[in-house]
Amino acid sequence: MNIIRNSCATGYLVLSKSDYMLYLKHPAWLWIKKNRRELIPPIDENLQARFDQGHEFEKYVEPLFDPLVCLGFDDFSAYQSLPNETLKAWEHGAVNVAQGRYVHGHATCIVDLLCKQENGSYKLIEIKSSTGQKPEHIFDLAFQKVVLDGAGFHVDKCELAIVNKDYVRNGEIEPEELVSFIDVTDKVSSKVENTKIRISNALATINNPQMPDPKPEDAKLGSYSDWMKIREQIDPPLEDESIHNLPNMSADKASKLIKDGVSQISDILDYSVLGKATQKYLRARDIGSRTVDTATLKEFLSQIQYPLHFFDYETSQNLVPVWDGTKPYQQVTFQYSLHIQHEPGGKLDHFEYLHRDISNPIPPLLESLAQHIKPSGSVLVWYESFEKSRNSEMAAAYQTYARFLEELNNRVIDLMIPFSEEMVIDPRFMGSSSIKAVLPVFNPSLSYKDLNIQEGGSASRLWKEAVFGINDPHVQKRIFDDLIKYCERDTYAMVEIYEQLRILAN
Repeated sequence: MNIIRNSCATGYLVLSKSDYMLYLKHPAWLWIKKNRRELIPPIDENLQARFDQGHEFEKYVEPLFDPLVCLGFDDFSAYQSLPNETLKAWEHGAVNVAQGRYVHGHATCIVDLLCKQENGSYKLIEIKSSTGQKPEHIFDLAFQKVVLDGAGFHVDKCELAIVNKDYVRNGEIEPEELVSFIDVTDKVSSKVENTKIRISNALATINNPQMPDPKPEDAKLGSYSDWMKIREQIDPPLEDESIHNLPNMSADKASKLIKDGVSQISDILDYSVLGKATQKYLRARDIGSRTVDTATLKEFLSQIQYPLHFFDYETSQNLVPVWDGTKPYQQVTFQYSLHIQHEPGGKLDHFEYLHRDISNPIPPLLESLAQHIKPSGSVLVWYESFEKSRNSEMAAAYQTYARFLEELNNRVIDLMIPFSEEMVIDPRFMGSSSIKAVLPVFNPSLSYKDLNIQEGGSASRLWKEAVFGINDPHVQKRIFDDLIKYCERDTYAMVEIYEQLRILAN
C-alpha cells in the first residue's frame, strides 16, 4: 500500500481539501489565504456554532460503523504525524477509519470515514450536517477520491451521510434513524479528471506571485456575497457605480450583465434580468425619493381591526432534536413578544414569554400566549409565513391548542406587504423589505444598534448557550435580559412602522 509521507517541512507546498474548496469558490480566495491571510475576515460566532453542530453530527454517524478506528488531531504536530498514524491503523487490520489523513503528491485530505470492502477496495463516506445533497459535496468527494486513489486506497463507492429531515425524536436518539446515506459514486467519478486539472491549477495559483483577478463575477458555489466582503479590502476598490455594489446582486447576474457590456449601474437598461429586490432598489433610485401608492395602502390598512396585536416569535434550531416530538432543524419557539393596542393612538400593553430552562419550551409558551392574545383583532407580524408556519407546526403537535392556533393564523396580517409589494418605495430601503431596513428610515432614532443582540441568529445561539451551556446565573440573566430587549424591539418597531403607514395613507 502506497501512502506518500508528507514531511510538511518549511516551504513544502500542501493543498488541503479546504484549500481546494476555496479555489473553487474563487481562485483569488485561495491565493489570499496563502499570501494575504489578514484580508480574510474571522469566522463569526453564529457560523462557528453551525460548524460545531456539524461536528456533533459525526458522533451519531460513526457508531454505525463497527469496528471503528477514530483518529484526528489536536495540534499541528499531531496533524503532521497523522498520515503515518493512519497508515499504521490500516496496517494493523483496521476495517473502518474515521478522521484519517491521506496524502498524494502535494494534495492532502482528512477523510470523515473510509471503509474497507470485501473486494479490497474502499468506500468513501463524507459526513454532512445538511438534509440534502449540494453541488459542493460532489466536488469535495471528488478531491478526496483523487487523493485516496493516488495514495493507494482505491475508492469504488462514494456516499454522503446526511441528516434525515423526517426523523421525529421519541425517547433516546436513534442514530440509524437520524442518519441517511446517499450513493453519489457516479456523480463523483464524473468529476475526477477535471478535479486533477483543478488541483494542478490550484497549486499553480498558490505559487504565482501575482493574485488572480479578484473580479466578483468569478465567485462560484454561492460564495458571491462572502467574496464581496474580501473584495472590499482589495485595491483598487470597485467604482461606486459598479454593478457589484447593487443590493442582492449575484455572480450569475453580474456575469450576464458584463457579457452584454454592462459594468456600471447607469448602463443597465433592462431591469428584468435582475432579482426582485435589486429591481425594487433601482426603481426607487430612479424616482429618487419616497413615493406612496396611497389608494392601495389605504385598502391594505382597511383590513386591520382593533385591538391590534403586534407579534413576533424567536426560535431555536437544532440538528439533533432536543425534545420528543421535534425534528432535525425544526424551528422551535422559545420566546415571543406581544404589544397590544386597543384603539388608534391608544396606550400599549406589552406581554412576553421567554423560556429559561432545558425543558420543552413549546407547552408553557402556548399556555402563556393563549392567556394574552385577545379573542378578536388583527395579529400583525413581519413576514407572515414564518409565524404562521410555527403556529401550524405547533397545532399539529399539540392538539389542545390546535383550534386556538388555527384561529390565530386566520387573523394574521403581514405588515411587510406595503414594502414587499411596493405600496411604499424609498431608495433608502436598498431594495429590502426587512424590518431592519425599514425601521431606521421611518424612525432614525430607533434601530437595533443600541442592543447587544441585533439579529435572530445571535438570539437563537445565545439562548441555547444560556440554557444548555452556561452555569453562571449572572451571565444567564444578562443574556435573558438581552433576549427580551431584542424581541420587544421587533414588536415595538412594528408599532412605529404601522403609525407611519397610517400617516402616509392619510
